[in-house]
Amino acid sequence: MKNKPLLVFIPGTLCTRDMFLPIMNNLAYESLLIDFDKEDSLEKMSNQVLRQVAGRHFIPVGFSMGGMVAFELIRNANEQIAGLILLNSNAHADLSGRKEGREKQLTLAKKAGIRKVIEDIYLSVYFANTASPASALVLQMAEDLGVDVFAAQLKVLAERPDSLHLLASYTRPTLIIGGENDLPCPPAHQHIMAEKALNSELHIIPNCGHFGPLEEPKLIARLVNHWISTHYG
Repeated sequence: MKNKPLLVFIPGTLCTRDMFLPIMNNLAYESLLIDFDKEDSLEKMSNQVLRQVAGRHFIPVGFSMGGMVAFELIRNANEQIAGLILLNSNAHADLSGRKEGREKQLTLAKKAGIRKVIEDIYLSVYFANTASPASALVLQMAEDLGVDVFAAQLKVLAERPDSLHLLASYTRPTLIIGGENDLPCPPAHQHIMAEKALNSELHIIPNCGHFGPLEEPKLIARLVNHWISTHYG
């Protein structure tokens, strides 16, 4: 256990550490859970992670936007990164045509509240069952963080660079986990990342949407435990 790298769980847009708690109950390795506040750039987010890691070698476990933070950590602190785990994430820059949609979402959030945005726009994209406990947690996390955090994180998403080239030159072990029914980060992109990465392992979870850590926490924990025992045992 002492020789195992620290796992650092990095949440996605409008998510808190609470989204990783179901995984933690089934995880065999030391872990650190990150929360973001109003950091409005990948650099600020990566600096927040590095402050908490305090010089230790670690494996970023990035969910969705958290994967983009993980790529920024590789850019800025590669010597500390012992491996990489991407959960329902992507490595491309913001897609064309997204800026106007994000601005409309932020306007709606400021006018009607963040819950309205999540209920009307996001839940049906994230979940087949929008009345599930996982959906309720996503709503609660968004309300806990609020509109100012939403604005900051929309800026992060809009300004993120393409990171596929990083995977093409990254030699340490990389675990990529996606969902069969993930709309924001579809299986096709998970395959692209796995093909680019030099030392990758890919799993696409059947009947799973964007929030794999909430839908299949035991399976993801099992995959992570096995991957670490294989590469760092």
